[in-house]
Amino acid sequence: MIQNTDNKPLSELFSADNKVAYHIPKYQREYVWSKWNWESLYDDIEESEGGHFLGSIICINTETDSHKPADLELVDGQQRMTTISLFYLAIYDFLKYYIPDKTDVDMLVELRSLRNKIIINDKNEIRLSPSYSNNNLIDYKYIFYEVIDELKTSKAPKNLGNRRIKKAYNYFYERLNAVDEDDNLIYNYDDVKEILSKLNSATLVKIDVATHADAFTLFETLNNRGVPLSAIDLIKNKLLGHLEKVDKTTNLDENFERWNEIIENLSDEYKVQERFLRQFYNAFRIEKNIAVDKKPKALRSNLILIYEELINRDVHYFFNRLEEASLIYSKHIQYDIDEHSIELVKSLRNLENVTGADAYMLLLFIVKKFDINEKQKIELVDLLCSYSIRRNVTDTPPTRDLTNHFMDIILEANKMLSYDFDILKSIILDKGKPASDEFFEEKLNGNLYEENVGATRYILSSIELANTETKEIYKNFYARENRKFVWTIEHILPQGENIPSHWVEMIGDGDKEKAKSIRKNYVHKLGNLTLTGYNSQLSNMSLLQKQDRKSKDGKYIGFKNGLYLNKKISKISKWTKADIIERNNDLVERALEIFRL
Repeated sequence: MIQNTDNKPLSELFSADNKVAYHIPKYQREYVWSKWNWESLYDDIEESEGGHFLGSIICINTETDSHKPADLELVDGQQRMTTISLFYLAIYDFLKYYIPDKTDVDMLVELRSLRNKIIINDKNEIRLSPSYSNNNLIDYKYIFYEVIDELKTSKAPKNLGNRRIKKAYNYFYERLNAVDEDDNLIYNYDDVKEILSKLNSATLVKIDVATHADAFTLFETLNNRGVPLSAIDLIKNKLLGHLEKVDKTTNLDENFERWNEIIENLSDEYKVQERFLRQFYNAFRIEKNIAVDKKPKALRSNLILIYEELINRDVHYFFNRLEEASLIYSKHIQYDIDEHSIELVKSLRNLENVTGADAYMLLLFIVKKFDINEKQKIELVDLLCSYSIRRNVTDTPPTRDLTNHFMDIILEANKMLSYDFDILKSIILDKGKPASDEFFEEKLNGNLYEENVGATRYILSSIELANTETKEIYKNFYARENRKFVWTIEHILPQGENIPSHWVEMIGDGDKEKAKSIRKNYVHKLGNLTLTGYNSQLSNMSLLQKQDRKSKDGKYIGFKNGLYLNKKISKISKWTKADIIERNNDLVERALEIFRL
């Protein structure tokens, strides 16, 4: 079964002297590694002393001519090998740009050698070929084309930056090009060469087998598998395999493309894809053609069983319904599209920001059943946002019951002969079991930031937009740059336990114990919180410094940043317990009005 097993360094697996190529089977699942995996790989390599063990890969040699270079089918290890090759490419990009002397022959030879690790020199072809799934191959090729001049490809793939292949490369590129507080590079040329040396010496166990049957048998006995097959992988395989059996009018490629379009409608986030599959069943199980006996609710544990039954029952009906639902779902989660008005985009963005995941199930059902217009959709989404923020703040109803409540709402809504917002709202308030106004107000008056930072940002930004937003002026308080929020939640009275002397003087009249008591009881309340500019680092600054803080380009990013939230605190000369209480009462009252059900 096993032809050969060797623990090989990456310098040999990606040797510039050989012409070995690795290709991942065309229909292998897509690249799914995430930041956690990239970060672990980078840190493990950087912190090692060399020779770090990276796991195993399984290969089948598909080249029958022994005189030709090996063409290896990588049947296990695609996540690891794809990531390693992108790491190599990012290092090459850095060294090529920062080479100290472009006339130094030794440096140029080293750079050429690195280039030939990731492409096969005489063919100008990339050494590794990913699968087709979710644009893996075209994304991968384009990223290499941008860095290595000799490679050729077509124009940039649509939505390239939203998929994981590009995100993986960006992660390594940004880590290598990171800067300190003075905008100086953290790594120099020699530092990155040292990382390259450690990467070259890292090892993988390469297992060669003769056939796919041997590989499958081996899968069952190996524990070190990287990312295991997901529920979506298994459902896809079942669907495509069943279609190939029962339908001779379409081929595997066509069905595979249809499946890929469904997945693309759901973004490249696995958790969103799996959530859709659960919500599709939970939204439509009231229909006889969708309901599965003894499966009243789709869970992660029974998802595959449910979908196997639906595929076996009527694969064409199921495929068509899933396709239709994915298009509806896509317009709610990938909302920034031309057919949506600015108002609808804002509402759907709010639903995403408030993390009202179960609300998407109700939206899917309502849009499918009633085909509501845009104005009706905005009205419904805004209601679901208010419901969701109240739930997030109060944990009422608890998370474990949410899906059941939304399924109950759908059951009642299905009785409506035509769409009626007032009736649907009453159903949501009845079956959704939201917290009372009194309990919501009590939680708003508590230590909101300490209990729920996400809800705090949503409430502050909603109050701001309710008082300043016009069609011409709109601020997205969830915007990010370099993975950091552009807008920061700032504590007016600093949250650290070591209170600076100027704040002890102001908040505690010079009494350190009094200041500590006020900080403990009021620092995380809504009245002591606001929004300031990106990376403002106001921290323990004095009130005056927080008011006057500017960015490097001279723009106010402190309390004088022009927000409604900061209108009063941008001018005050003192900040006391009484001021926190007064501002807290004002903001709580506004939040109650905005999110009133």
